[in-house]
Formats: sequence, structure tokens, C-alpha cells
Amino acid sequence: MVSSLIIGNEASMVVDLPITIGKAKELASWVKATTDKPLAVAFTSHNHPDHYLGGAAFLEEFPGIRFYANSRSANEIRSDAPMKTQEWSEVFGEDNVVQNASLPLAYDYSFFSLPGDEDSPVYLLDHLTGDTIDEVMFWIPSIRTLIAADIVWGRDFDMWLSDLLTPALTESWIATLEFIRSFQPSLVIPGHALSNAGFDASQDLNHSFSYLTFWQQQIESRGPDYFSPAEIYDRFDSAFPGLIRPNSRFNRLNITAENFGRGGKRVVHHQPLSSFNNSAVLDAWNF
Repeated sequence: MVSSLIIGNEASMVVDLPITIGKAKELASWVKATTDKPLAVAFTSHNHPDHYLGGAAFLEEFPGIRFYANSRSANEIRSDAPMKTQEWSEVFGEDNVVQNASLPLAYDYSFFSLPGDEDSPVYLLDHLTGDTIDEVMFWIPSIRTLIAADIVWGRDFDMWLSDLLTPALTESWIATLEFIRSFQPSLVIPGHALSNAGFDASQDLNHSFSYLTFWQQQIESRGPDYFSPAEIYDRFDSAFPGLIRPNSRFNRLNITAENFGRGGKRVVHHQPLSSFNNSAVLDAWNF
């Protein structure tokens, strides 16, 4: 998961906080070593726990910092955090997962500026569809940089598709990628990548687009339970060889295959994602 640090003339801010205490402390140390500008704000881009759950361990290193998400994500985090804490404590151990997660405040303004940078605002492109609903991207026009969260994935990774419970969600995610292309950004920071040295706006956008359209045309279009989990896995593996696939519960392709394959193990969803079946509603920003 990628955390982004924005450094202004008088203050700085961070977007997305890691899932574990260890990684949160590591991020805090990196921020302190990278800038002497005080950290004013932290944002989480959406409600997946790998973008907020370790937040309390990070925030305690910066007294007085404010923590935000858009209102819909903030509500979902408030609802989901206890369950996610229990779930991930079983994976990483209770001593490496915050047991009382910090909950972000709701922020629904369309832009903000850091102190001393009122002439260079950061715009929030909000309530968009990526690997889940209601994600926010951060557009910095002065440097043509887009912090894209999990709407764009680094080209070395399989993408998290297990929230795509309706074709409309897939259509909306693809529409959001096309929206990004219209910005012609110089730099796109994906939600997951190996390192910042590998960021490439064109390649990562193309990977995300190709991966999603393959899913839409080759798997989803056949209807639920058409393929077995093994068939879904093999089809993706053939089309996108060489991607990072750990032999663990973090293997996203295996989770996708199980979630949509015939007789596979389904992901538990606490949001009513299957109710999002109208792409016109999801893409209401597109007049």
C-alpha cells in the first residue's frame, strides 16, 4: 500500500495510513526524516483497512494532527473498524494491530490548501468507484500529480476485484480510469506499488484498464459461477503473467477466483455492494 506525503511551504500532509502498527511507525519515522514541515492533516482515501487501520499508531507520533475521510467512507470505517480489527489481529497478531482504531472525521469539501499554499490548492475528486465505492483521489494541478488511491494499481500487482459484485461497479471503475486519462497527469501515484521509483502514469493506467476490461469481457460477461476458481485463476495467469502473487491469504488473484468461481469461498461484505447496479447513478459526476 502506498502512502503519499505532500510537502507545502509551511506544512505537510499524508494520504493513507498502513494497516499494522509496525508499518505505521515506519511511515512516521520516514515522514520525520523527509520534512521539517509540521504534519497538519492525514486523509484516508477509502474504507479498506489497509488504508487506515494502523492510523492511531501513526497519529500519536504527531500530536494535534487532524484525520479525515469523505463522509461515506468515515461512516463505513466507523461501522467496520471493530470487525476489521479482530480479523487482522488474527493475521498479524494483536500486538501489531491497533485495538482501538482512530476514526476519521468527515470531510466533504471539494478542495483544501495547506498553510502558505493558498494559491496551490489540492482538489478532492470524490465518491468515485475503484476497487470499492466512494473513493477519493487527490489532484494537484500545479505539479500535474494525481494521488489515485486504489483506483489505479501498480503494474506489478493483481488487482482487488472482490468488491465488484455487479457489472455496474466494473463499468464505473473503467469510466473513472477514462476520466483520469482526460487529465493527462504527469504523475499518477497508485494505491499499491513496489516503490515510488516505479511509478509510471501511462503504464500503470494501462495495466489497470487492461486488467479490468479482461475481467469484464472474459470472466464477468459469462455470468456468476460460470468458471471454476481454478479456471478464473488460470485465465488471468495466462493473460497477466509474472505478477506478484504471494502464497498466502494476500494472494488477490486467488481471492478473486474463489469469490466468483463456481463453488468458491466468498468474501464477506458488510456493505450492500450488490445494490449498486446502475452505472448512471455511480457515475453521476459524468453529465
